[in-house]
Amino acid sequence: MEEIAVAAMKISQIGGLVITNTFFWTLTITAMLIASMVFIFREPRLVPTRTQNFFEFIIESLMGFTDSITGSREKTQEIFPLAATLFLLIWSVNLIELVPGVGVFPMLRSPSSDLNFTIALAVISIVSVNYYSIKHLGIGKYLGKFFNFKNPIQFFVGILEFVGEFSKVISLSMRLFGNLFAGEVLLIIISSLCAYLLPLPFLALEVLVTFIQALVFATLTVVFYSIATIEMEHG
Repeated sequence: MEEIAVAAMKISQIGGLVITNTFFWTLTITAMLIASMVFIFREPRLVPTRTQNFFEFIIESLMGFTDSITGSREKTQEIFPLAATLFLLIWSVNLIELVPGVGVFPMLRSPSSDLNFTIALAVISIVSVNYYSIKHLGIGKYLGKFFNFKNPIQFFVGILEFVGEFSKVISLSMRLFGNLFAGEVLLIIISSLCAYLLPLPFLALEVLVTFIQALVFATLTVVFYSIATIEMEHG
C-alpha cells in the first residue's frame, strides 16, 4: 500500500512551477472537458441528434434546478456558467478516486483530495460572487455592507459579514477536501485488506459521494450568489 500523505506528490518542475500528480490531473481533465464540449456542441442542429438532445436535457434540468434557487431565469443565466463549470470539473476529477490502482500507483490521485485545489476553487467561487455583487450594487454600496458606521450594532454586523466571506472559502474548500480525502483513504485501506468483493459497497458509496460533493459545491455557489442579489435589491 502506498504511503498516505496529505501533500500531493511532485512529479516534475518547469522553471519555478512545480507539477504535482493532482495538478497534472487537473490540467488533463480540464483539457478533456473543453475538448468534449467543443466536439459535442461544435455544430448544434435545429433538429437535435440524440447526443445533442441528451446534453440539452441535462443542461435544461440543471438550469431548472438553478432557477428554483435564484427565482429568476435572468439571474440563472448569469451564475449558471460558473456553477455548471464547477460542477462538471469537480465531479470529473472526483471520479479519479474510483479508478483501480489508487493507492498503488502514485500518479493516481483525485485533485479534490488536495487542499490546494479545493481552496483555489473556493476562492474562484467567492471572488466571482463578490464580483457580481460589485457589478450590480456598485463599489460604494458594496463596501457599505461590510463597513457601516451608522451605529455600533450595524458596524459589528458588517464586520461579521466581512469575516464571513473568508469563512465561506474555508467552508467550501474543507468540505470538499475532507470528504474526498477521507473517501480516498478508505478505499485505499479496504483495497489493501481485500482486493476483491469487499471494496464494492464502498465503491458504490463513493460514486454517490463524488456526485453529491460536486453538486453541493456548485449549489452553495448559487446560494451565495442569490443571497448577494437579494441583499442588493433590498439594500
